[in-house]
Amino acid sequence: MGLAEYNRKRNFAVTSEPSGEAPVAPRAEGGRQFVIQKHAATRLHYDFRLELEGVLKSWSVPKGPSLDTKVKRLAMHVEDHPLAYATFEGIIPKGEYGGGTVLLWDHGTWEPIEDPHQGYAAGNLKFILKGTKLHGGFALVKIRDRSARGGHDGGRSWLLIKERDGYVVPEATSEITKARPESVTTGRTLDEIAVDRSRVWHSNRAQIEVGAAPGAEAAPLPGKIRPPRFAPRKAPPPGPGWLHELAIAGERLVARNDGQSVQLLDGGGRPLSTAAERPRRSVADAVRMLPAQTLVVDGVLAAMTMDGHSDAAALSRTIEGQSGATLAYFVFDLPYLDGRDLTRVPLERRKALLAALVRGSSAPGPLHYLDHVAGSGAAFRREAKRLGIVAMVSRRADSLYGGRAGWLEIPCGISAPR
Repeated sequence: MGLAEYNRKRNFAVTSEPSGEAPVAPRAEGGRQFVIQKHAATRLHYDFRLELEGVLKSWSVPKGPSLDTKVKRLAMHVEDHPLAYATFEGIIPKGEYGGGTVLLWDHGTWEPIEDPHQGYAAGNLKFILKGTKLHGGFALVKIRDRSARGGHDGGRSWLLIKERDGYVVPEATSEITKARPESVTTGRTLDEIAVDRSRVWHSNRAQIEVGAAPGAEAAPLPGKIRPPRFAPRKAPPPGPGWLHELAIAGERLVARNDGQSVQLLDGGGRPLSTAAERPRRSVADAVRMLPAQTLVVDGVLAAMTMDGHSDAAALSRTIEGQSGATLAYFVFDLPYLDGRDLTRVPLERRKALLAALVRGSSAPGPLHYLDHVAGSGAAFRREAKRLGIVAMVSRRADSLYGGRAGWLEIPCGISAPR
């Protein structure tokens, strides 16, 4: 559509909305941005917008989005909006086009399942949302043009549909628009924004600077992963320059997101079978919600007891849902991110990027960042032993991700629980 229609309908000397020539809003982390704006105009509705072809493709959804796969929401295609509109929350003056109060109901990034340009042109656009309120798969499906049968929608009628995944919530249980009515950026309600009578601008989170990491190299997503192994050692390494972590009792698990699906690999880098992946789907869903398009993360899947300890003996029962423990995926390394090979980036920097990714996740689920302590390994082991931790791992702060990483696993001097 372009922005000509958007600009034609507005008087920018009166409204605080951004013009089509306004500066582009900062790109959201990890790719294309999406925004949903709750709009109290003549009738209350939700404006659903996806960044595509240099603009925000926009649909007006009268009843708002649903997390129920059985509910199909009407979505009327409206004029394209400029990317700067993604941060707009405030008042559109009465008498202007769309006059009323605008609340930023949700925002984040979206990833197409297939070619987005072809999907949009064909009227069948499938994608994954990584927002604060909305997560997982959705589809926008164009309804056959009713104008050919005497209708008057001009081919603008689409349906917004939730896809089946781990983020489905039946409307009989909860309606997301009623459960979460507040602004995603200010926490305000429509009435509070209307009373304030001012516009509010908020930038998206700063993009993670992968390219600034020393040693990062542009490269395609690797087809094979060879996770480094931990060598056993009786005592912690002496001297500075080491990062020390708790050894989590569980199974080594590597997750590889190619932008369309998440593949789970074992500690040797071999893909899990379909039968093995199925009960670990919550891990794949959580990794998919990280603010990145493509990545590889390395970690440990564990069963966590009520007292906060990992129980290796209960892991298989927990995976099958037959235990009172809960699944947790502790990630400790990041060898690849968004077109960059990080295997030659120092460990300390890889972990900083990984921590930022986990903090930026809108739906971490079982995902946890495994933190570390830099300094004395002996002091770390004494404290770990006092807390009842069976083992620790030590990795040099400048270590690379590869076969000779020099990673160590050290017992803390107590027996594992039976």
